[in-house]
Amino acid sequence: MNKENQILEIIAEILEIEVSEITLGNELDEDSWDSLAVVTFISEIDSNFDQVISPTAVNEVKTVADLIALVE
Repeated sequence: MNKENQILEIIAEILEIEVSEITLGNELDEDSWDSLAVVTFISEIDSNFDQVISPTAVNEVKTVADLIALVE
C-alpha cells in the first residue's frame, strides 16, 4: 500500500467512513474534523511514518489533499 492510500485509510478511520467515500477534494469541516480528529491524525502519522506534524498546520488544512501534502 502506498503512502497516500495509508493516509486515506487513517482519515477514513478517524471520520468513521469508508475509504471509497473519500476524495482528495473532500473538504474537512468543523463538524467532522474537530480537535480530537486533529490529535488522532497527528498521532497516527507519527506512529505510521515517524513524522511529526504541527497541530497548527493540521488545523489550517481545508481538504484531504492538503492533509496528504503535509505528510508527503
